[in-house]
Amino acid sequence: MYIFYAFPFAQLCNNKNGQVDEKYRYFFEGLKKIAKQNGHQYFLAHERENWGAEYKGPDECVPNDYAGVINSDIMIVVPGNPISGGVHVEMGWASANKKKMHIFLEEDRKYSPVVYGLNSLTNVTYHYSKVFPSEDLLKDIEQVILDEGVK
Repeated sequence: MYIFYAFPFAQLCNNKNGQVDEKYRYFFEGLKKIAKQNGHQYFLAHERENWGAEYKGPDECVPNDYAGVINSDIMIVVPGNPISGGVHVEMGWASANKKKMHIFLEEDRKYSPVVYGLNSLTNVTYHYSKVFPSEDLLKDIEQVILDEGVK
């Protein structure tokens, strides 16, 4: 199975060095581990761009991200808070291409009706969590991937 991880990027970067903050990098390392331990391939832009040290411009990242969405079997999505425009574009590509998405929303946050309505276009399962990043969220994502892997 090929998993596309759609998570905010720029807002997770440290203002001093422009790289993904350690608490988020730890979380992303957990996502990588989950995929690898279960024999799945994954797309994670944060890793591709060396955690922000090799940030890609639009001419490179847009075609690469789009290909990742197209090639994915499932998408694991955290829209961000504040919302990530890039993640929302990726959700649009996914819904237009009938990709299966698991969207993890933070409890007690408001999201666009368009996010809540994506399930009218494609197979979307909504999950609710307390906070991103967290060990609980990693466990929830791992369970989704385990469940998807046996279908």
